[in-house]
Amino acid sequence: MKAVAIILAAGEARKMGYSKALIEHEGGKSFLQSLTSTFGKAGCSVIGVIGKDAEAVRDQHPALHLVENERWQEGQLGSVKAGLEAAFEDGADLVLIHPVDMPALRASTLKTLIKAMGDSVEAIRPEFEGASGFPIILSRGAAERLRDRDSGETQLEGAVRGLQVRRIPVKDPGVVVNINTPETYERLFGSAPKLAPPPKRRGKKAESTGTTASTGVSAPMEASSDGMSGS
Repeated sequence: MKAVAIILAAGEARKMGYSKALIEHEGGKSFLQSLTSTFGKAGCSVIGVIGKDAEAVRDQHPALHLVENERWQEGQLGSVKAGLEAAFEDGADLVLIHPVDMPALRASTLKTLIKAMGDSVEAIRPEFEGASGFPIILSRGAAERLRDRDSGETQLEGAVRGLQVRRIPVKDPGVVVNINTPETYERLFGSAPKLAPPPKRRGKKAESTGTTASTGVSAPMEASSDGMSGS
């Protein structure tokens, strides 16, 4: 059973000042890099859906499978459908849909949720202390119905109301922690939002001089354990 995670990262993020896919999370990783690692540890393939600042996001994540929603301004559901098309092409049996601004999710939680999907269940989502969270996990059939639905809805939450969604209590607050304002980011990390350091470039020049191959700017030092250095 192949599980494919779709990370929604196409929005403008006006409040944060930067594309959320590019903001530093922990260990020098961006929100998008951190989530990619987490989903990968849970055995998922990962697709990122991008829109605003697409070129910068591609430059920051050269190894990640990214698809672009050129109509990102029309609403979140368009990004979901773009991701679903790519997931189906990748042979997905299960699809996990997750916002990029919720990077605190645990891989162990994902494994529990994936295990909870049975043949008779079309959709599940986690809940923490009674609050519904992410990711939303869909069977192939439910995902195809969501892709084909044309109700005029533009947001994911509204679109999944017609599905039979089973809620699974978990002990992971990361399923509900949404880092979508500068105030939330500063409360969690002790500083204003900032960009993750650029990816390290391979090659003799970069290795010998300590500079990135593309810009010549000094390469970042290894991030500290709190993930707030190296910017």
